[in-house]
Amino acid sequence: MSQQDAFAEAVVFFDAGEIAAEMTYGEFEALLNGAATLQPFAASVARAAYVLVGNGLAVRGVVCFLLRVDEDGRVEREFRIPLRHMVRHAGPGPDVGCGPIRLACRSQCSVSWHATNLWEPEGAGDQHPLKAIQRAIWRNRLGLKLTKTDEVSFEPTREGLRAAKEHKIDQAFGDEGRVSLQQVIRQHNHNLEAVTRKYRADLEQQQQIYLDQIRGCRDEIQRLKSLLKHEQSRNRRLQALLRGDSSG
Repeated sequence: MSQQDAFAEAVVFFDAGEIAAEMTYGEFEALLNGAATLQPFAASVARAAYVLVGNGLAVRGVVCFLLRVDEDGRVEREFRIPLRHMVRHAGPGPDVGCGPIRLACRSQCSVSWHATNLWEPEGAGDQHPLKAIQRAIWRNRLGLKLTKTDEVSFEPTREGLRAAKEHKIDQAFGDEGRVSLQQVIRQHNHNLEAVTRKYRADLEQQQQIYLDQIRGCRDEIQRLKSLLKHEQSRNRRLQALLRGDSSG
């Protein structure tokens, strides 16, 4: 078995669109066995998500399921959703930061009779539940550690492996560890904006110089016109004087 078969499992619970609780799969099994309770969700149907985590703490698969909790905070004894089986046979999901994931939800369920016990992850941008799950897994408050198992193994996508490696580099070295395509694009756009601003400033400065020169030329032309009129008037007066002298 290769390192690609190393996984961790977690379960998260949502309340009002945000993650309200996180637990390891072992802790979730304790809930199912009645050894623990889920008091914050007592007397409700909780929206939960089984999360399969791969290398670099990359979310590899998610099953969005409903969990009925009684007034005492105990989960239903009849819970029969095969989470591991469903994530193994889940359909394609979105890219939440480390490449496309596997996703089982109400609109995409490999076991049709379980669809009514699933829910649909919906949201815009960073508010999308699946992205919130990836952020929570990256924070790793559960201290998840990957172990090798055959129960949930499936081949990772090339994009998933690449993104997971990049995230591991980020964890070890921060932003200085690599230059991502997004960073290159941002830097290029920043440089382009700086050049554009300088070009516009230079152009406006040159235009102002031209306008000042044009105004100066217009003023000089006006001055020369006035001087010409003055000289023409003076010339006419002189010619009139000369004609008067000649007739006398």
